[in-house]
Parts: sequence; C-alpha cells; structure tokens
Amino acid sequence: MSQADLMTRLNQVIGRKYDKPKLSRWENGKEPVPTEVQAALARMLEAKPANAQVLVLANQKGGVGKTTSAMNIAGSLARLGLRVLMIDLDPQATVTTGLLASAAVDAYRRGRTMAHVILGDTALGDIIIKQGEILADGRAVPFDLAASHIELSETDGKREPGFDVAVREALEPVRGAYDWIVIDAPPNLGMLTWMALAAAELVIIPVRTEPFDTMGVGLILGTINKVQRRLNPSLRLAGILPTQFDRRKSVDREVLAHLSGSLGAVAPLLSPVPNSAVFGHAARNGRLVVDVSSTSAAAGVYRELAVALSKGTALPRADLQSLVQQLQEEPTHGPH
Repeated sequence: MSQADLMTRLNQVIGRKYDKPKLSRWENGKEPVPTEVQAALARMLEAKPANAQVLVLANQKGGVGKTTSAMNIAGSLARLGLRVLMIDLDPQATVTTGLLASAAVDAYRRGRTMAHVILGDTALGDIIIKQGEILADGRAVPFDLAASHIELSETDGKREPGFDVAVREALEPVRGAYDWIVIDAPPNLGMLTWMALAAAELVIIPVRTEPFDTMGVGLILGTINKVQRRLNPSLRLAGILPTQFDRRKSVDREVLAHLSGSLGAVAPLLSPVPNSAVFGHAARNGRLVVDVSSTSAAAGVYRELAVALSKGTALPRADLQSLVQQLQEEPTHGPH
C-alpha cells in the first residue's frame, strides 16, 4: 500500500484529515503516533482474508432501499479500516451518479465502467476509481468504486456460453486486493442479477415494510435457490433487511411480524433500518448516511451490520418480542 493509500484509509477510519507529511514524521520518529492512530492501524492490520468476501444486495422490486443499503454497508466496512470495492451493477447507475455526479460521464468516456468490463474486453482492475480519488467537482470517493452505465442494460440481449459467470470471472484478479466486495444488483431478475448472485458468497434482501412490497420476496428467493443449485452452491442468504421502517405505525410492525412468520425459517430477519430524513439529506449532497449523520439510528443499523460482517458473527436481528408486545397492547380500533 502506498503512503497516499494508507493516509486515505486511515482518515476514513478515524474521521480526521491527517496529511502525508504528518505520516512521514510518524514514520521517521520525529513525532509520536497518536493513540487513536495506533488503535486504527491495529484494526486495519487485523485478519485480512486471502480473497475478498462478496456480498450482493438484491431484490427485483425497486424503491426498497437496496442501493442505499449497499452504499452504507460498503461505507461502514470502509470506516472499519477494511479494503472495500463497491460494484454498481445497476444500469440505472444510482450509486455511480450519486457518488460521482458529473464525473460519471467522464468515467464512461474514459472506458471506466462495468459496461466496458461485461460487454467489452476491459479488465476490472483497469476501471476501478480508487478510494479518496478527487473528482472534478472536488468530492472524494468513500471506497473503491466500479462504476455503472446505462449500456449495461444490453447485457440481457447478449448470449454466449458461460456469460452468467462473467462477473465472477472479472472479480478473480482483484479479489486479493480487497476484504469485501459489495455489489448493488439491478431491481429485476434479469441476467445482471444472476451474474451478481453467481459471483457472491452472501446475499441480503432489502424489503420495505409495506404490505405489497413483501409479496414479491418469494420471487427473489426462488432466483437465489436456482443460482445456488445451478451456478453457485456456496451462495448463502444472510438475511432479510427491512427498510424505511416506522416503529410508530402499526402497519409497519405488522409487516415485520408477518415477514418473521413467513420467512423466519428461510432466513434471519435483520434489524430494520428506520425511516429518516437523513437519507434525503445525504442523497442531495452525494454523501453516505454513515458519514453525514453517523450518530443517527439509521447509521447505527448499517454500522452494526458491518461490524458483524467483518467479524463473521451473526447479523443483528429484529427485536420481534418488543414488536409483538406493542401490537398486543395497541387498541384494535386505533388508526393505522
């Protein structure tokens, strides 16, 4: 790792703005290394897997917080000092435009998108926009990013042997450079979603706590099962992630209880991401919730998910006992 890369990652972890001259003075013994920096460096040097684990966020339903969750989980993992690559595999390119803004067009013109990898002969390593890279408008990327472009939508029309494992093949040369690779799959069950699932070890399904949104979960579960049988036996469903959850609304709590009852035997129901105005504020500024509002409840959910993923422990689950108790205590004639 170069001095610049180390400085970028260190500042990301501890939320400071140390510069390279400061790092040089620490290295040369001219200044003592602060305690917080020593602790951050120790975390960054802890267990590095030989190859990155690949996590995909998938749901054929749009508007469920899939992209937001993918970005904030990736950001939270990066804040832990882990080497993270975010792959935008959605032709809508929401991650790309949100983080790169006007620089997204330049990335395409320079041949630095996943469309150039999947539909062309470009190596994934050649398109990655590095964490901390300063863009034209002055913003910096919070983790390594493989950008998307609308041309990715042509993937479904391409037919060639083994095309469904193209993403898995593209990842192989770079997996040793990362601890985690997070993929934002498109909101459909087409070829790109198959590709993402075929490349991953773990999948999280974000589901908005709305009655109609839960009805289609069976479709993505069926797709995951097919990929497990035919392409990727090591793929594991890590959990169902409820999003846009409002604890004050009985309908939201009822949906959460329904998800637990109907899918509890299939996958763990994870701690819900609360509905919050911080998401809109972060999106308007091209930032992550975990960066602009790190103390918010929403950021806390993503942070706990990232910590559990990094340690390989059970992901935090929804407190269903409390929800059920609230439903039982609520008057049946009350407003929903």
